Amino acid sequence: MNLKPVMILTASVLTMFLFETACSSDEHLADKNETTAARNKVKIDIWHWTAEPGMKPAFEAFNKSQANIEAIFHQFPSTSNISSQINSFLISGESIDVTAQFSPDDLRERVKNNLYLPLDDFLEENHIDYEQTFGKAINDLTKINGHYYSVPYGVNKFAVFYNKQLFDEAHVPYPKADWTWQDFMETARLLTKGEGPDKVYGSVIYPLDNNIGWSTLAIQTLGLNGMYKNDHETNFDHPSYRQSLQLFIDMQNRDQSIMPLTEFPAQKLDIGTNRTSLFFKGKFAMFIEPIYNIWRSRLPEYRHDFQMGVVQMPRIDANAPTVSPITFSDMSIPRNSKHPKEAFEFIQFYCLTRPDETVAPKGMMPAAALSDPKVIQSVNQLIYSAPGVDEREAKQVFEDPNTRYVTPETTITVAKKEILQVVSEDVTKAFLGEWSVDEALKDMKQRSDAWIASKNHQQN
Repeated sequence: MNLKPVMILTASVLTMFLFETACSSDEHLADKNETTAARNKVKIDIWHWTAEPGMKPAFEAFNKSQANIEAIFHQFPSTSNISSQINSFLISGESIDVTAQFSPDDLRERVKNNLYLPLDDFLEENHIDYEQTFGKAINDLTKINGHYYSVPYGVNKFAVFYNKQLFDEAHVPYPKADWTWQDFMETARLLTKGEGPDKVYGSVIYPLDNNIGWSTLAIQTLGLNGMYKNDHETNFDHPSYRQSLQLFIDMQNRDQSIMPLTEFPAQKLDIGTNRTSLFFKGKFAMFIEPIYNIWRSRLPEYRHDFQMGVVQMPRIDANAPTVSPITFSDMSIPRNSKHPKEAFEFIQFYCLTRPDETVAPKGMMPAAALSDPKVIQSVNQLIYSAPGVDEREAKQVFEDPNTRYVTPETTITVAKKEILQVVSEDVTKAFLGEWSVDEALKDMKQRSDAWIASKNHQQN
């Protein structure tokens, strides 16, 4: 009997067995090492109100880049008052290493209550010059008693988007970078046409919007703390407030070129996305919005069939500079964070080094000045590119070196909640024709100053 083939076969089987055993052992060891490494990572808890699908890619990118840190996303439960809910979570002792705020007022209140950690040491260690990185408007608003408690991740610069088809049909020239509010008013008048449900308006302004509303010209003129002269008196007798309110009242009543406030309730136009829908349906020709309107134009719910232009904000007059309101979102580290160093690593990734992975995919403009050419190229593609949009034109508008940026926010907050309620009531009366512009501003000034006096008296 020839045993040679049998021996060869036996040897082959044994070799395969030993090879598979070795491979299995190596894979088991690799899995074990990987599990150990994952177990040894510092886990940081990041809380935000955005739904998980909008945050997941950023977290995956960060965790992939880190050998020793794992960021875990938590969404705050849905509520009508997210700011109060965040405050409750911060006070409760919940494990939070990074969170965000809706407004600078929230930031100041939390700093006042000793809920946030100052970030000065982290900024210095990482050679981050705050004002140089984020600009003067943001620096002046977020610097509190000489310290920084937040890092911005996205900014909203405003501009005028317009429907080129409606301009072409009306034989109206496209607006230029040096146009004024008087030009805006005349352009809106020329673009308005039709009656009833078929009417197309030149533009839409929601008067009660705190950024682009009845006081836009005053915001451009006065900037930070515009509504306050000081912490004892409001500024509603400044000429720019009258100029702004009168312009939009004239557009509504005399020219009928902006949608009247009386039409807002039925269509729920106090909700910004509903105004956006009407713009993309061709119901008005010009729309003042932040940069993310470009990204939004790609979404299925805003499908449209026209080319969309974009131009700088109108100037106060021919001799004035171009001024755009700017708002932003930022992140902070709670004082009770167990891992502040690792938390700042996440903030750096999210806000400073990789906005192409975190901010730009949602159409937001990075708040920080960028230097990495690859990141810049990726960000530009994400925030400026959309069907029907001239990418070069959009970039020129939102990165115009001649545009000055101002914040509509305030560092003074005395009776602010009560003042904004007074403003809402009086502006509504003016747009409904119940009061004249002068009557509305006079009452606004008197009642607001009375609220300030009352609050100051309570504190003394």
